[in-house]
Amino acid sequence: MINSNRWQHILGVARKAKILADRLKPNDEPYSEDMFLLGLLHDFGYEFTENGEKHAIIAGQILERSGYKYWQDVVNHSDKATDNMSDETFILNCADLSVSPDGKDITMAERVEDIGRRHGKDSTQYLIAFEKLQKLQADTRFSKIESYV
Repeated sequence: MINSNRWQHILGVARKAKILADRLKPNDEPYSEDMFLLGLLHDFGYEFTENGEKHAIIAGQILERSGYKYWQDVVNHSDKATDNMSDETFILNCADLSVSPDGKDITMAERVEDIGRRHGKDSTQYLIAFEKLQKLQADTRFSKIESYV
């Protein structure tokens, strides 16, 4: 189930995704709007799971059935970051890792450390977030958005 903190996180990620889209694709307002919507949709799968582990898969399945064009990016956001991320997955991952659980802007490193504190540094959640952070920072697109995350 989605609690009030999760809603704040979702809204924060949507706003951050729009900002990052503006940096990666300036003057493309429809794309920025699409990325805002992607941010709004990225965690709604929590409503349909008790432990949250498969929230992205559940959300992706619902979005695919609905014909949403970025359904795969919703699925990918909770996986380890791949070396060939789409722009949309890159934006969503950066936004998700730079917004706290209660919707506040934090650095990506702070977010990963918070995940480690809440879940343990040996948890799957932490290990995925840590690896994702490294891959995002090594991505050539990161220099365009670095000051915003």
